[in-house]
Amino acid sequence: MAGEEHRDLVICNRCLWAASLLKGSSGFSICPLCGSEKLETIPVNDYESHKMSITKKGSINIQFG
Repeated sequence: MAGEEHRDLVICNRCLWAASLLKGSSGFSICPLCGSEKLETIPVNDYESHKMSITKKGSINIQFG
């Protein structure tokens, strides 16, 4: 579909910092908060939502809709 914007959800596995990143933008090689290189990138399509929650034990849960 023309005009679609593709995004990535970037998450730090160390401190759980997260950000949405437009594809084609300069990405992150290290976490800007804690300096870790352990970043995960998850593609998110147009009209796809996500809900994030962090448990008391420090786990992260992501639900896509």
